Amino acid sequence: MRGKASQMNLEISLDQGSSQSLEALARFLKELEIGYPDAARNASALSDEGIIYVSAEFNTDDENWEAGEEMAEVSVRIQEETGVLVVLSPRTRVSSEERSH
Repeated sequence: MRGKASQMNLEISLDQGSSQSLEALARFLKELEIGYPDAARNASALSDEGIIYVSAEFNTDDENWEAGEEMAEVSVRIQEETGVLVVLSPRTRVSSEERSH
């Protein structure tokens, strides 16, 4: 592979790591990395009550909202195909309010 490969530092905590859950998570993370490589780089995932939550940090509030909407569509598609719900739990590095102070 040529070019600069990104490295993902992922912490995962799944209560029941079925192959379908792992496949769904891998697909979700791949989409996140394509659209938002900086956020995907230090994402973390945990499972609770059968839902996999992927926590990722975004640079701006706008990027946070954009990613939330885009990844919600990815979540729906993955759930329809695998039966596993993976959702983004986004946060912003520095909110607009903090920057204005």
